[in-house]
Amino acid sequence: MSNGSRSVGPRSAAGSDRLDDYGGSRPSKTNCTTAASDAEAVVPDSWHAHWWQRKNAIVDEFVKSRSARAARPISVRDDQRLREECTIERNGGGRRAKTWSSVLNEFLDWYNGYRHAHLLFTDPEGNEVRAQMPNSHQPRYGNKYYARLKAFERQMVREYDNLHIAMLTFTGSTRNANGGWRCPADHLRDVVDSWRPDRGRGVYHALRDSLGGKEWEYALVVEKHKSGYGHVHCAVFVDGSVTESDFRPAIDAHLRQCEIAHRDAHDYHAAEESARPISIRSVDPSLDPDDLDANRGDVVGNVGSYIGEYIGAYGEPLFDRGLDELQFRAAVWATGTQVVRFSEGANDLIRSERDDRDDRETVVLPNPEFDPEKHANPDSDVLPYEIVNPGWSINAVGRVDEEGEDRYDVKQSQVQYTTIEDAQHLDPPNPQPETTPTPRTEQVTLSDST
Repeated sequence: MSNGSRSVGPRSAAGSDRLDDYGGSRPSKTNCTTAASDAEAVVPDSWHAHWWQRKNAIVDEFVKSRSARAARPISVRDDQRLREECTIERNGGGRRAKTWSSVLNEFLDWYNGYRHAHLLFTDPEGNEVRAQMPNSHQPRYGNKYYARLKAFERQMVREYDNLHIAMLTFTGSTRNANGGWRCPADHLRDVVDSWRPDRGRGVYHALRDSLGGKEWEYALVVEKHKSGYGHVHCAVFVDGSVTESDFRPAIDAHLRQCEIAHRDAHDYHAAEESARPISIRSVDPSLDPDDLDANRGDVVGNVGSYIGEYIGAYGEPLFDRGLDELQFRAAVWATGTQVVRFSEGANDLIRSERDDRDDRETVVLPNPEFDPEKHANPDSDVLPYEIVNPGWSINAVGRVDEEGEDRYDVKQSQVQYTTIEDAQHLDPPNPQPETTPTPRTEQVTLSDST
């Protein structure tokens, strides 16, 4: 939520992140720290104070334990769109990005604002009804994803005669050419954009070619590394038997399109199966689909559970998740990156199941099809939430605090994005020279008589 909204509690002075340029960055100066401002903070409500202090403690831990990463600007690219609150005006004009720790502070502050925000609706009978304002980082959003995965699974089993799933993993170097940490938003964009690059052929095109003649759909999942940086899993659902070699062109396409992708992290000839970027499973619909343990070896019985393992810690309250998860989500939030995205065909299958149900309760949920890059503007009719039942209308967004409730027009709550001045020379990518993967060979033991 942005225009017209009041933030929860005062913000720390250090959170303003006032530096003239990136070149003067030092952990002690660029990071968003909170201790200096806590003594002056006056928060009238203890409930607000609790979450504000929890936010400060998380940001302070980031600065203390991962100072070099905390000090990195979230981006240095002028073609990277960022939430306006993740940037700051430079002396003399223009804007630059805030540091990762400052963006984490903004993200957690924004999230706290949802703890007392509501959507106000009019039901079919004309009564006003309120529901908690949803966002994609809340624990219940994981239930939404899982429900969609299960609906997709049921439709796929019904439509496909011989369902197989290939899980592909794409990543990139988190170090720049200078040996420092990369700016996380730029790293994330490099990894994600290989799917459908602006120029040339990417992962999607390679899959389309190699799976020509087969029915297939996909789901993209952006997940975090322990470092706090992101990587991508692609679940490809195919009707018919497939082999690992069918998906090698997709891995090679990522290596071509993603400058920071290294072969050693995408080696489909790696000795350890867990280190390979491709894994293939068949789906056995005879297994109990509600048995969470029904995924055995190369056979999957519960597709939702299998794919859900890659989505992250959605069931846990946000503030209870690990620092790596929170770092990652701050970068996702700053850039408006969709964490889970289904193909159009997959969305059609999911919608078809919903349309077959006549006993739906009215539910307000985040809209996974909302793309901030396309829809976060006053001219768009696509909203970040959806009402799972017709006959309801949205009135306003309500914000409740100790002084009562303020109401805001929904269109005024859209995300405001901006760009920054280019400073890519401060974060040069770390490309790897082209290498040829070495095929796996069977180890042969020679006898004494040979």
